[in-house]
Amino acid sequence: MRRFQFRLQSVLDWRIVQRDLEEAKLQGLFAEIHRIDAAIEALGREEAEAERAVAFSPSVEAQQLTALEEHKRYAGAETGRLRRQRLDCDKRVAAQREKLVKAERDLRLLERLKERRLAEWTFEFNREQEALSSELFLGSWHRG
Repeated sequence: MRRFQFRLQSVLDWRIVQRDLEEAKLQGLFAEIHRIDAAIEALGREEAEAERAVAFSPSVEAQQLTALEEHKRYAGAETGRLRRQRLDCDKRVAAQREKLVKAERDLRLLERLKERRLAEWTFEFNREQEALSSELFLGSWHRG
Protein backbone atom coordinates (compact mmCIF):
# COMPACT_ATOMS: atom_id res chain seq x y z
CA MET A 1 0.00 0.00 0.00
CA ARG A 2 1.18 3.54 -0.74
CA ARG A 3 2.25 5.81 2.08
CA PHE A 4 -0.26 8.33 3.37
CA GLN A 5 -0.58 11.53 1.38
CA PHE A 6 -3.08 14.23 2.15
CA ARG A 7 -4.19 15.63 -1.19
CA LEU A 8 -5.03 18.99 0.37
CA GLN A 9 -1.65 19.40 2.13
CA SER A 10 -0.76 22.47 0.09
CA VAL A 11 -4.09 24.06 1.05
CA LEU A 12 -3.43 23.15 4.69
CA ASP A 13 0.03 24.72 4.48
CA TRP A 14 -1.51 27.87 2.97
CA ARG A 15 -4.08 28.02 5.78
CA ILE A 16 -1.24 27.86 8.32
CA VAL A 17 0.49 30.76 6.56
CA GLN A 18 -2.78 32.73 6.51
CA ARG A 19 -3.37 32.12 10.22
CA ASP A 20 0.19 33.16 11.05
CA LEU A 21 -0.22 36.31 8.94
CA GLU A 22 -3.48 37.26 10.67
CA GLU A 23 -1.85 36.63 14.04
CA ALA A 24 1.12 38.83 13.11
CA LYS A 25 -1.24 41.62 12.04
CA LEU A 26 -3.02 41.38 15.39
CA GLN A 27 0.29 41.56 17.24
CA GLY A 28 1.18 44.64 15.19
CA LEU A 29 -2.06 46.29 16.28
CA PHE A 30 -1.32 45.46 19.91
CA ALA A 31 2.09 47.08 19.47
CA GLU A 32 0.41 50.17 18.01
CA ILE A 33 -1.93 50.33 21.03
CA HIS A 34 1.08 50.07 23.31
CA ARG A 35 2.81 52.95 21.49
CA ILE A 36 -0.32 55.12 21.71
CA ASP A 37 -0.77 54.38 25.41
CA ALA A 38 2.89 55.19 26.05
CA ALA A 39 2.53 58.50 24.18
CA ILE A 40 -0.56 59.42 26.23
CA GLU A 41 1.29 58.63 29.45
CA ALA A 42 4.33 60.63 28.32
CA LEU A 43 2.13 63.65 27.58
CA GLY A 44 0.57 63.37 31.02
CA ARG A 45 3.99 63.23 32.66
CA GLU A 46 5.22 66.22 30.62
CA GLU A 47 2.17 68.24 31.59
CA ALA A 48 2.52 67.38 35.28
CA GLU A 49 6.23 68.19 35.15
CA ALA A 50 5.57 71.58 33.53
CA GLU A 51 2.96 72.39 36.18
CA ARG A 52 5.35 71.39 38.97
CA ALA A 53 8.12 73.52 37.47
CA VAL A 54 5.88 76.58 37.50
CA ALA A 55 4.35 75.78 40.89
CA PHE A 56 7.74 75.41 42.59
CA SER A 57 9.35 78.36 40.83
CA PRO A 58 10.26 81.16 43.26
CA SER A 59 8.84 83.74 40.91
CA VAL A 60 6.46 83.19 38.03
CA GLU A 61 6.42 85.49 35.07
CA ALA A 62 3.46 86.00 32.76
CA GLN A 63 5.51 84.46 29.97
CA GLN A 64 5.88 81.23 31.95
CA LEU A 65 2.14 81.08 32.63
CA THR A 66 1.42 81.68 28.97
CA ALA A 67 3.85 78.92 27.98
CA LEU A 68 2.27 76.57 30.53
CA GLU A 69 -1.20 77.34 29.21
CA GLU A 70 -0.01 76.76 25.63
CA HIS A 71 1.56 73.47 26.66
CA LYS A 72 -1.63 72.39 28.42
CA ARG A 73 -3.68 73.26 25.35
CA TYR A 74 -1.26 71.33 23.11
CA ALA A 75 -1.17 68.34 25.48
CA GLY A 76 -4.97 68.28 25.69
CA ALA A 77 -5.37 68.38 21.92
CA GLU A 78 -2.67 65.78 21.39
CA THR A 79 -4.14 63.51 24.07
CA GLY A 80 -7.54 63.80 22.40
CA ARG A 81 -6.02 62.92 19.05
CA LEU A 82 -4.19 59.94 20.55
CA ARG A 83 -7.36 58.73 22.32
CA ARG A 84 -9.23 58.84 19.00
CA GLN A 85 -6.38 56.89 17.44
CA ARG A 86 -6.63 54.39 20.30
CA LEU A 87 -10.38 53.94 19.73
CA ASP A 88 -9.78 53.43 16.01
CA CYS A 89 -7.08 50.90 16.81
CA ASP A 90 -9.40 49.09 19.22
CA LYS A 91 -11.93 48.74 16.39
CA ARG A 92 -9.24 47.39 14.08
CA VAL A 93 -8.18 44.93 16.79
CA ALA A 94 -11.75 43.64 17.05
CA ALA A 95 -11.96 43.23 13.27
CA GLN A 96 -8.55 41.55 13.16
CA ARG A 97 -9.54 39.15 15.93
CA GLU A 98 -12.51 38.10 13.81
CA LYS A 99 -10.19 37.50 10.86
CA LEU A 100 -7.87 35.46 13.08
CA VAL A 101 -10.75 33.38 14.44
CA LYS A 102 -11.93 32.68 10.88
CA ALA A 103 -8.42 31.71 9.78
CA GLU A 104 -8.06 29.40 12.78
CA ARG A 105 -11.49 27.87 12.09
CA ASP A 106 -10.56 27.24 8.43
CA LEU A 107 -7.27 25.70 9.53
CA ARG A 108 -8.91 23.44 12.13
CA LEU A 109 -11.40 22.24 9.53
CA LEU A 110 -8.61 21.06 7.25
CA GLU A 111 -6.65 19.58 10.15
CA ARG A 112 -9.69 17.52 11.20
CA LEU A 113 -10.17 16.41 7.60
CA LYS A 114 -6.54 15.32 7.45
CA GLU A 115 -6.89 13.43 10.73
CA ARG A 116 -10.01 11.67 9.42
CA ARG A 117 -8.28 10.75 6.17
CA LEU A 118 -5.26 9.46 8.09
CA ALA A 119 -7.51 7.36 10.32
CA GLU A 120 -9.22 5.90 7.24
CA TRP A 121 -5.84 5.22 5.59
CA THR A 122 -4.52 3.60 8.80
CA PHE A 123 -7.59 1.38 9.02
CA GLU A 124 -7.18 0.25 5.41
CA PHE A 125 -3.44 -0.23 5.87
CA ASN A 126 -3.96 -2.38 8.99
CA ARG A 127 -6.66 -4.42 7.22
CA GLU A 128 -4.36 -4.97 4.25
CA GLN A 129 -1.48 -5.97 6.55
CA GLU A 130 -3.73 -8.40 8.38
CA ALA A 131 -4.88 -9.98 5.11
CA LEU A 132 -1.28 -10.27 3.92
CA SER A 133 -0.22 -11.84 7.22
CA SER A 134 -3.07 -14.33 7.00
CA GLU A 135 -2.09 -15.29 3.45
CA LEU A 136 1.54 -15.78 4.47
CA PHE A 137 0.55 -17.85 7.47
CA LEU A 138 -1.81 -20.03 5.44
CA GLY A 139 0.82 -20.40 2.71
CA SER A 140 3.45 -21.53 5.17
CA TRP A 141 0.98 -23.80 6.98
CA HIS A 142 0.04 -25.64 3.73
CA ARG A 143 3.70 -26.24 2.89
CA GLY A 144 4.53 -27.51 6.35
